Amino acid sequence: MADLHVGRTTARFIQDGHPWVRPDRFTFGLDRLRAGDVVTLMDENGRGLASALADPTAEACARVFHRLPGKTFDPAAAIKRAWDRRAALHADPDTTVYRIVHGEADFIPGLRVERYGDVLVVEVRCDAIARYADAVATALAGLMPAARIVIKDHRDDLRRSPVANRMFDGDEASRAGARRSQDVDPSRERRAPARLFDADEVVTVRELGVTLHARPFAGLATGIYLDQRATRAWLRPTIVGAKVLNLFAYTGAFSASLLAAGAAESTDVDVAAPALAIATANAEANGVADRHAAIQSDCGGFLAASNRTWDLIIIDPPTSALGDGSWVLRRDYPALLRLAWSRLAPGGRLVACCNTIHGKPFPLIETLVVLGGERWDTPSLADDVPLLKGFPEGRPYQLAAVRRLS
Repeated sequence: MADLHVGRTTARFIQDGHPWVRPDRFTFGLDRLRAGDVVTLMDENGRGLASALADPTAEACARVFHRLPGKTFDPAAAIKRAWDRRAALHADPDTTVYRIVHGEADFIPGLRVERYGDVLVVEVRCDAIARYADAVATALAGLMPAARIVIKDHRDDLRRSPVANRMFDGDEASRAGARRSQDVDPSRERRAPARLFDADEVVTVRELGVTLHARPFAGLATGIYLDQRATRAWLRPTIVGAKVLNLFAYTGAFSASLLAAGAAESTDVDVAAPALAIATANAEANGVADRHAAIQSDCGGFLAASNRTWDLIIIDPPTSALGDGSWVLRRDYPALLRLAWSRLAPGGRLVACCNTIHGKPFPLIETLVVLGGERWDTPSLADDVPLLKGFPEGRPYQLAAVRRLS
């Protein structure tokens, strides 16, 4: 096990709970490391701080997996701890879509694992964890033997490189492990063909008793933003008889859930016709299609052309629209929030989300407060999306809500 020395400021961040080391002039020892090597982080006085996985060429050059120094990294044990942490969800037949591993907060840095019914999605987010992907999948296969496991490589910006998917083949992983232990040249062994999968396969799952359709073998977007389950659970008891507008609706998970909980009607607005087709299918699957509408439009244009009001408006936009640049959150969100506020009925609520959390955060709460009305306390994240103290980057989104008083 190698040592990686860090400066005083980095040491303080690590001691305060932040799990990343960003290299600076006080960081030394990186030149001897490969991605995934286990290191002990050392302060300027030679005291051990924590155990981490090295990622020498990355912006975060080491990622903590244990708060004590000198520890080995055991992927199978780490996966088992995370799995046991979700015991209540595993046993809940009303929810079969949730997160099993939330990266650094589960002390498996750079990794997400999500369940979609009988499919487990392993998302590799950095070089430091990439070499352990098959070991992670092997551990998951032992915990859920009937699962189909897909490994998604998402180590680069989607604007530069698409997500690379592959099905996990447990037999091939076992052969690879045997080769390593016997020092056999893998180039001289015949390799079995990779298992095939249909990227467009639709898997039916349940969340809070609501039927939803997902595409777990597709790219990064599976059809469900499952870390918003807590928001949907929070809204459901308040929604009976309400008229709902769901902007940037994607596949309409909010609408399906709220209609099933008793909303009078819900309208999904999005520019993507394929996503809206799934939203319609979700409404049909839950027997609420008669109270559901799907409209293909940009959200600002839809609001500007409408003269009606809603009791609840949900806005969960992307940071930007890939391709034509027609939507840029930091530029366009304030005007959209003002327009949405004008379409709220008296007593109506505006719930807004922002997925831009890195760098300078978008001032979501401040922007809503300026609109007027009463601030409405939002829920904590669900238990399967844990957070680390001192690590704001681990939060998947900002959420804010206000109520119109008159």
